[in-house]
Amino acid sequence: DTRNAAGPLGGPALAALTDRIFPMAGTCGIPADAKSVSLNIAVTGPTNAGNLRLHPGGTSVPLVSSINYKAGQTRSNNAVIRLNSLGELAAYLDQVSGTAHLILDVNGYFK
Repeated sequence: DTRNAAGPLGGPALAALTDRIFPMAGTCGIPADAKSVSLNIAVTGPTNAGNLRLHPGGTSVPLVSSINYKAGQTRSNNAVIRLNSLGELAAYLDQVSGTAHLILDVNGYFK
């Protein structure tokens, strides 16, 4: 939850047109050998319209979005995302400028 204090799993808010890497495997009850995670995703407080694209950390940003939103909107969705070999997930905020907060709620994992 990027609304929380700054840290690997907290703030700051996501910045437009950038990737942010989140360590998933080996944290918050997710085994270190997890290959994918099942998530509830929420975007809140976006300063502009845009979309969020989740993908394995260190890989190319996909062309498809995980969630779309308008400025000021709170939206949620579900996704199953593969992790990279380090167990990381990347979130790319595709909006012209500004920020948005991201809430990732893991509800399962795959080995």
